Amino acid sequence: MLTLAADVRMNQIQIVGTHNSYHAGLAPEEMELLRRANPQAADSLAYVHPGIVEQLDAGVRKLELDVFGDRKGGLFADPRYVREAGTTMPAGWIETMRKPGFKVLHVQDVDVRSHCWTFVECLQVVKKWSDGHPGHLPLYIFVENKMERVPEPVTTAAMDALDAEIRSVLPPSKLVTPDDVRGKFATLEEAVRKQGWPLLSWARGRIVFLLDQERVTPLYTAGKHASLKGRVMFTNSKPGTPDAAFLKINDPGSRNIAELVKQGYLVRTMTDGGAQAVREGRTARRDQAIASGAQILSTDYPFEWKAQSSGYRVTLPGDVKARCNPVNAPPGCRLDGPF
Repeated sequence: MLTLAADVRMNQIQIVGTHNSYHAGLAPEEMELLRRANPQAADSLAYVHPGIVEQLDAGVRKLELDVFGDRKGGLFADPRYVREAGTTMPAGWIETMRKPGFKVLHVQDVDVRSHCWTFVECLQVVKKWSDGHPGHLPLYIFVENKMERVPEPVTTAAMDALDAEIRSVLPPSKLVTPDDVRGKFATLEEAVRKQGWPLLSWARGRIVFLLDQERVTPLYTAGKHASLKGRVMFTNSKPGTPDAAFLKINDPGSRNIAELVKQGYLVRTMTDGGAQAVREGRTARRDQAIASGAQILSTDYPFEWKAQSSGYRVTLPGDVKARCNPVNAPPGCRLDGPF
């Protein structure tokens, strides 16, 4: 069990998560095609994550899923690089991709191999793990809608469908929603700045969804969903807006993350500095991110999964899986495993 100060809130700890958590990597023949076409892109995609369950078992507490709308099914069932490289996909993949529903992959036609093929399947994997580990620290699922690349337009109906797929797998007792955080306040921002996020003790065993791509925010907050009323996901927002509770700040040195954390916002930042920086083992950006107080640290190399070229990895001081936040944790805060 966790030992902690009674008033610790869920935004007063710091965790490590993975970027593109579903990423299973290109087949060698596909990677060769990409390297000939775009060597820089090939370098940036030369990583493979372990399976979702293995990541969670290791202590990862934030996952990132890229979703592609596919209302009728079949939009992504014949990827060009698989066809041109003469490779094959696992048994059942084509049949799954022909069915309606959100698909999980990185770059259509090019980087399509995932540990879980659909959004629902990914959520089922997470739920099964969560049910088997009661009392775990809250899990964050970062949902990126690849709206600039998909052949299907992103609409308010697509946002409704995303929520519906989440609710089809996870009951309210497994979620932390904007309504839970807002409570009796008029807006989310008012709630997190005046009252704070829910207690960590209440949030244990639950899952939090964070919606990337601020360009889709107007679709997600439209109509009756002002301040995310009735929604499942927290939007990537801006201070001063009604839905401002979660902020994505990729560059840990670009803004005053520590001050925003003190004000009550939940912040996700990126620790890695790109393929070249990782190959050279540069750690300045990583260390800046850890010290910033951003609650969610996103990386391609968490814990013991080191970059082969340099040994670069991201872990918290003392090699712990999670810790009290260095910026906003209350006095006496202490976290003991399991996490």
